[in-house]
Amino acid sequence: MKFWTKKRAAALGLAALLTLSLAACGEKAPSLEEVEQAIEAGTLTVEDAQDKGWVDQAWVDDYWEARTVPAVDKIEINRVGEFTTTTLSGEPFTQEDLGHVLLFAFVDPAGEDAGAFYDAMTAAWDGVQEAGAGMVLCLKGEDERGQFADAPFPVILYNDSLKEALGNNSGMVEDKDVPNTASWYVNGSFLSAWALVLDAEELPEDAAAFAKVSGQADSANSDPDSSGASAMSPMG
Repeated sequence: MKFWTKKRAAALGLAALLTLSLAACGEKAPSLEEVEQAIEAGTLTVEDAQDKGWVDQAWVDDYWEARTVPAVDKIEINRVGEFTTTTLSGEPFTQEDLGHVLLFAFVDPAGEDAGAFYDAMTAAWDGVQEAGAGMVLCLKGEDERGQFADAPFPVILYNDSLKEALGNNSGMVEDKDVPNTASWYVNGSFLSAWALVLDAEELPEDAAAFAKVSGQADSANSDPDSSGASAMSPMG
């Protein structure tokens, strides 16, 4: 699956400015703030900054330590709370209706790529089920054309209850620049990065991998010191 790195178009502009800024420094070393901004924008690596002598090992250690969050903590940060919404047909749907492992997708029906996003899900549906996982499609607007009426998986509606349940992840779901996105939901939490594009051929493989991870997640929740916690790859 092709995952989005969460860099907005604005970040690209910042990257260009930082590149010019660093180049203009010439023999004069950029400030630590400029170095960190360039690293975050993707125009400079930590290794390059260290090789150029702009940062020392102590700074590098502090940089990575500040960005390291234990797997168990990430599970809690990305946990989905209780919510109540309805399916496209008007039936109640709550957190209890979610399976242990599923692709949780959010689509803007009015978006031009909504159909392609949905088609990838339906094409992969049988394979995902065989792998022991499921899917849920959440609509962020009205299905005026009825294009999701025959979905083989639950189609639910985005509302304030679900927004609150998503916590910080609601920002990603409601981003106007991201009409369609999805993440793998495992044992109550989002564990993968958010995807902007879905590959029907890869989804069953992802499903099998996360179905396997689901057992490790259970172990991690019951024993924070278990090896399962370090083996997972939660979203960053």
